[in-house]
Amino acid sequence: MDQASSTMMTERSLGIFQALDIPADAFAKAYDLAIGEHVEKNYKGLSYLSWPFAFRYLKEQFPSLFVAFEEAAAGWPVFGKEGCWLLRPYLTDGIRRTPALVFPIMDNKHNAVKELDARQVSDNIQRASVKCIATFTGLGLKLYSGEDIPKSDDEKAAPQLADQREAKKPTAPADAAVGEVAAPAPDAPSEFNGKEALFSLGSANPLDYANRTASMKAVKAGLEALGLSKGEDIKDKAMFANVVTTMAASWAKEKGITVDKAAMVKEVDSLRAICTEGTVEQAIQGVKAWKEGKQ
Repeated sequence: MDQASSTMMTERSLGIFQALDIPADAFAKAYDLAIGEHVEKNYKGLSYLSWPFAFRYLKEQFPSLFVAFEEAAAGWPVFGKEGCWLLRPYLTDGIRRTPALVFPIMDNKHNAVKELDARQVSDNIQRASVKCIATFTGLGLKLYSGEDIPKSDDEKAAPQLADQREAKKPTAPADAAVGEVAAPAPDAPSEFNGKEALFSLGSANPLDYANRTASMKAVKAGLEALGLSKGEDIKDKAMFANVVTTMAASWAKEKGITVDKAAMVKEVDSLRAICTEGTVEQAIQGVKAWKEGKQ
């Protein structure tokens, strides 16, 4: 076990970490969120929220948070012994975090797994992530208590024909003079291109990896750490900021750079603000400046 993992394990055993606080009003809002259209049932008739939708709702309601797992050894999230394998997921913003849950590794019939394979570990990581999200944010938590899950107003409404759903075209004001051209409506803001933003980030190599390929791998690792798989999954600047700050934290860990937690929180918040309020190029320059300040 490397020094960083040893320190983490020691701090965990002592209950030392900077607590992540979910405001009560945000928790209550998430608890009552209408997610019924994405709730499914397994072969036993038990309701569950599939992990892609759990991650979607997490990013919509708490864009700075993601699920991470404590590690028994570097890169290995499984604790325990034969017949008693466990995962320990927690919610974090990259600096602050919640306590870890204890999640048993089970098969599809909810029986404890005695012998591990890669598929069982992968499937249970997704299940543990969903329960972690529910426990600490309230998203889908009703499923674990057997309460009715609200559905959105759209699902409750009777189906409409396509031409009924089509938005009406704007018309000129009634008092407009004949032949007068009405002022055009302002252009809608363009959608954020997450794939292009991540490609630009990796190509710029702001953390000065050995080469562009290594930089692109670091971007991919940051993406996967958030439970995402491709650039198209990054829908807005807030999600882009999560990848950037995750990359920065991973780079600091790789380099063995230790920063006071309060200072790190301030630095991450500053980076996140640059990413969410500025352009992709400004975000890249912000990462470069942050990295130079660590040397």
